Amino acid sequence: MKEVLAEKIIKESSGDETVVYFMSHNNHYTRFAENRITQNMAREVTAVNIEVHFGTRKGSAATTSLNYEDIKNTLKKAEQIAKHAPGDPEYVPPLEPVKINTVERFYEQTLNLTPEDKALSLRKIFISASHHGVKVAGLYTNGEREFAIYNSRGHEAYHKSSEVSFSITVQGEDSSGYTAFFDENIEKLDLEKEYERAFKKQELGKNPKEVEPGIYKVIIEPIALSNLLLFLYMQMDARAADEGRSFFSEKIGKKIFNESVNLYIDPYSKVNPAIPFDGEGFPIGRINLIERGVVKSLICDRYWAKRTGRKPTGRPFFFNMDDGRIDVEDLVKEVDRGILVTRFWYIRYVDQKSVTVTGMTRDGTFMIEDGKIAYGTKNMRFNESVVNVLKNVLKIGKGKRVGVEYGGSAANYIPAVLVNEFNFSSKTKF
Repeated sequence: MKEVLAEKIIKESSGDETVVYFMSHNNHYTRFAENRITQNMAREVTAVNIEVHFGTRKGSAATTSLNYEDIKNTLKKAEQIAKHAPGDPEYVPPLEPVKINTVERFYEQTLNLTPEDKALSLRKIFISASHHGVKVAGLYTNGEREFAIYNSRGHEAYHKSSEVSFSITVQGEDSSGYTAFFDENIEKLDLEKEYERAFKKQELGKNPKEVEPGIYKVIIEPIALSNLLLFLYMQMDARAADEGRSFFSEKIGKKIFNESVNLYIDPYSKVNPAIPFDGEGFPIGRINLIERGVVKSLICDRYWAKRTGRKPTGRPFFFNMDDGRIDVEDLVKEVDRGILVTRFWYIRYVDQKSVTVTGMTRDGTFMIEDGKIAYGTKNMRFNESVVNVLKNVLKIGKGKRVGVEYGGSAANYIPAVLVNEFNFSSKTKF
C-alpha cells in the first residue's frame, strides 16, 4: 500500500524532485505506580511527509491521513511552500537507488502481548513489593514501528521492527533502585529478574550516608554510561570538527582514549541490531568511530562529504561500545575504595568543546570499600569530561542494550566500566 501511494504521489507532483516518507508506530503502554497499574494506553499513529524540490528550493508538508485526497492536498501544500522558499545553498539532491540489506527485527509475539498478559506478570511484582514494604513504579511498553522512504529517482528504504521496553523503580523509605530493559523479542524479557535487580539496589541503599565530594574510582553501569556517551557522540560530527567547534577538531588518527575503548556503529551487529538507514534513506554500514583508543572516523552527512571529498556515513542515532567478560560484581572486587553508579540524570553540558558535563546520581549509588559494597550513599553531583572518563578506563565489564529515547525503536550497546579519577563536585541531603 505504501509503495503504491508513494508512486501515485510522485507521479502527481510537479516538482523536479519528490520524496515521500511514511512513519507509523503502534505502541501499547502500561504504566504502574504505588504497586498497582495506573494506566493502560494504546497509541497508533501514521504520518506521511512529502518533500518537493524545485531546483534548490525545498518545501515539505505532512498529514496523518491515508485518504488519497488528503495526501494530494498535502502534496499541493509542499509544492506551494517550495515555490516560495529561498534556495538552499547546501542543497543535495535525493539519493539514487542503492541496495540496503535488511535487518530482521520484527517478532509477532511481541506485538501480541496484551494488557491482560502484562497485568498477570506485574501482579507478582506488586505482591512482592507490598510484602517487603516498598513501592514500585515504571512503564511496560510493547509495539511496532515502520519507516519507509520513496523518491522520484527510484530509491526505496523500508524497515519494520517490534519493541518491548520495561523500566522499574523500587522505592523504599530512604533508598531506591532502578533498572531498564529493551529488546525486539518479548521472550528475552524476564520481568521478575528485572524487578529483583532494582529491589536489591534499594535494599543495599538503605540508610544512605553522605559522602564528601572529590576524586574517586568509579564503576559506571551501562545505563549511566550510555547517557554520558551520548554527549560525546553529539560532538563526533565531521563538519563541527573541521570548523573548530568540536573536541574532535584535528583528532582523526590520534590516540586519545584508553586502548581498550572501541566505539562503533553497526546496524547488522548481533548484539544490537538496528535500522540500516538514516532519515534520508542513506544506507548505514559499520563505522569505526574509536578503535583501540584512536579516533578513526566522524559522522559526515552528504553535503559535507561532497564539499570536503569524504565518503558520507549517514546520520545514525545509535552506537555500540565493545564490552568485556567481567560482571559488575567482579569489577567491585577490583576496587579498594570507590563509588558505584547505577544511573545519572539531568545531565547538561558545562563546556561542549571539552565535552565536560554535569549531572546527578540517582536510584542506586554505593560506596565500595575493600572490594565490597559497604553502604549506600546519598546522591552526588558530578562535573566531568566524558573524554577523561574514556581516557581513565581501568577495566571494561559486560554490556547490555540500553534503549534510547531520542531514537524511537533503537538502543545502544554499552558495557559497565571501572574508571579512575572521576570528579564528584558536591553532595546532597537526599
